Amino acid sequence: MEVRLNLLVVALLGLTWAHLTASAPVASFEPRSVVSQELATLEDAFAHAPNDVVLARQLAETYLDLGRPGLAIAALRAGDPALLEHPLVAHRLAQAYEASGRVLDAYSTADLALQRCARGLGTVDSPSNTPLPRHVCDQHEHAVLATHHRALSLMVEWGVAVPGRDPRTEVAYDLAFRRARVAMAE
Repeated sequence: MEVRLNLLVVALLGLTWAHLTASAPVASFEPRSVVSQELATLEDAFAHAPNDVVLARQLAETYLDLGRPGLAIAALRAGDPALLEHPLVAHRLAQAYEASGRVLDAYSTADLALQRCARGLGTVDSPSNTPLPRHVCDQHEHAVLATHHRALSLMVEWGVAVPGRDPRTEVAYDLAFRRARVAMAE
């Protein structure tokens, strides 16, 4: 009798579990909310203009603000490959990699963004036969990219694996911002 009762309880638990897991999928965002409608408009605009730098940056920033770094990565990777040549778009991709816990990818991408920006400023020597960069950064953009690069460099050096949960991330950014403030004071 006890064995039958145990089997009946296990069967009921199994049916309950199957019923709960087989429910209809739930949308990540409320479809009628203003945020969802703005996001849909932005996604549609980017789908029609996959080489628009401003739209790519806005879409990636929106996904990052919503805590969806994987969507930011997917959107930037799905766009025109020439987009990633722009230092600020590459910066957004580095931020998305960092937010998703891919510190080494974030560092490599931030390094590439910083080098492209520095080359546009003329702060990096290049052979005379190298074509000029298509995207030029100003001093402020260069400072932002350099600060992010420095913070990621420290995280890589310290072995930070999950930036969102590691207190060393905040220390890395504090040190990077401190260095930027000192540079600006000069």
